[in-house]
Amino acid sequence: MVVGCQVPAENPNGSCDLAFKYLSPEVAQGFRWKKLSDPEGREVLSCLEVFNVAFEEVATTIYRDSVAFHSDPCPKGERVVLNAASRGIATLSTTHVALLEAWDDSLDHWAGGAFVDYIQSGQAKVCLMKGEAVDYRGTPEWDLEMLVSHPPSALCIYPFGNPINDATWSATIPIVPILEYLEPHPLGRAEWMKVFGWLVDDVSLLQANLAFDEVARRYESIRLVAKRQEPLQVFTGSVEQGEWHAPGGESFIASLLEDAGLSYVFQDRLGRENVRIPLEEMIEIGRKADAWGLVLHHSGSELTISELLQKDDRNRLVLPDSRRVFVANTSQCDYFGWWVARPDVMLENLTCLFEGSSCSMDMEPCFKWLAE
Repeated sequence: MVVGCQVPAENPNGSCDLAFKYLSPEVAQGFRWKKLSDPEGREVLSCLEVFNVAFEEVATTIYRDSVAFHSDPCPKGERVVLNAASRGIATLSTTHVALLEAWDDSLDHWAGGAFVDYIQSGQAKVCLMKGEAVDYRGTPEWDLEMLVSHPPSALCIYPFGNPINDATWSATIPIVPILEYLEPHPLGRAEWMKVFGWLVDDVSLLQANLAFDEVARRYESIRLVAKRQEPLQVFTGSVEQGEWHAPGGESFIASLLEDAGLSYVFQDRLGRENVRIPLEEMIEIGRKADAWGLVLHHSGSELTISELLQKDDRNRLVLPDSRRVFVANTSQCDYFGWWVARPDVMLENLTCLFEGSSCSMDMEPCFKWLAE
């Protein structure tokens, strides 16, 4: 298992903490495992701790069964016990489906989910069509009757705006928060596939570990080759209400650009969240940059620079003098699904784009240059 033991940084519960060890993921910051000891001192039981959105303290502790639940000498945060009588994991996000499929290509362990119309996975669509997975969508997100009649072993949600947080019946459904979208590094996001493996069983965790190992190995080999002596200057973001909004210097996209041998112009704006920049300042930054990157949804024909400028006249003000704009069009690539689970391919795509070389990928690139 690709996790490492480490001594707790603090001891809030006194000697109680001596009963267990932490097992930390390689890159991800939002979760960790906890090994528990049986009366004879053997480390046989484990649970999963998921941090809050600031990654500062444990918000939820997940147990596979009631034995582990009652054996934990130091419970922290909300306590969730998986439904052992049910099979399969239900998902709220399309990203969750991809993190399952990364090691379970047949999606045998996917119970179904909400927002299924946004899922681009071919295998997920097959499972839904055959009735092997449930369409849980309802109003606003979940159909209560479907959840009750087809209960999953766990319901994976994103904590922000939890749609069933205040529902009186939610206590009967094991709810597991997934914070992959907050991870500052692409590999950190992908490593949440291990959480989905653990939620199933030890064999599935092993499969998830092996899948992540291969992704991490390829990612690192590409990153080492991508280093440049004079990195090109790249910016991202868009204008809203007279201000420029872009990911901060500790965000996912900042890490990806750096690993691709590029220089993110907002690298010194600390934080994972979006930063706001006065449009006047952004005009100067944009004109001097080498390229502008966008994630957008555009249906129909291939988007062009001319069409991008027509969408908002202010785009003309920040268009680089090079007129180089690259996009990830979510109508054409599963940017919030498959590509999250395969950051190695995403990094390869980006490095090939700026090197002007053709990628050896077996699928259509996600990042593309816009034509005039």
